[in-house]
Amino acid sequence: MSNFKKRLYVSLLAFPLIYILLYQKVLSNLLISIVFLFCIFEWVKIFKKKNVIFFLGLILLFAFLLSLLRIYNFEEFNLTFLWLIILTWLSDVGGYIFGKLFGGPKLTQISRNKTWAGAIGSIILSQFAFLIFFLNSDYKFNITIIFMQLFLSIIGQFGDILMSYVKRKNNKKDTSNFIPGHGGFLDRVDGLIWIIIFGNFFI
Repeated sequence: MSNFKKRLYVSLLAFPLIYILLYQKVLSNLLISIVFLFCIFEWVKIFKKKNVIFFLGLILLFAFLLSLLRIYNFEEFNLTFLWLIILTWLSDVGGYIFGKLFGGPKLTQISRNKTWAGAIGSIILSQFAFLIFFLNSDYKFNITIIFMQLFLSIIGQFGDILMSYVKRKNNKKDTSNFIPGHGGFLDRVDGLIWIIIFGNFFI
């Protein structure tokens, strides 16, 4: 099976996982715990030498967990939480599509697959995340949310690049091979970690 098909099939699991996070409190507690523990495990395994970046990363992961628990708050159908998930997903998809379509200059030497076109695509597509709030009949659009999404898309891309830097420094292509076609849990949530932490300040 090609790597693309593996990525596609595994990506389809996102839909039942989002359903669990929105509606199944017991299972969502278990899911959050599992993801967090796997992220800690992968972070420890990446580093041969435990330097300052290693310990800062651990602090960041615990900040991610605390921010996630505050935003998630175990409410039924938490739109703020869903907004941040969709924003992250749209940012990733926008970067992938625009990067493939337009190519162009590299954004940074740290991550060779990232281009300026991809970065712009991430920002553009992520702007549609606010549409999720229209599921709430009381929602009234505020232009501030556009600037919030712009900032969060950029900070998510920064987290992605930072993880690429850490992997390169430790001669790793992926953080693990736990997720077929995708690498490790940290490979999937590197941008989400930063978006959740900084999104925590907007609620």
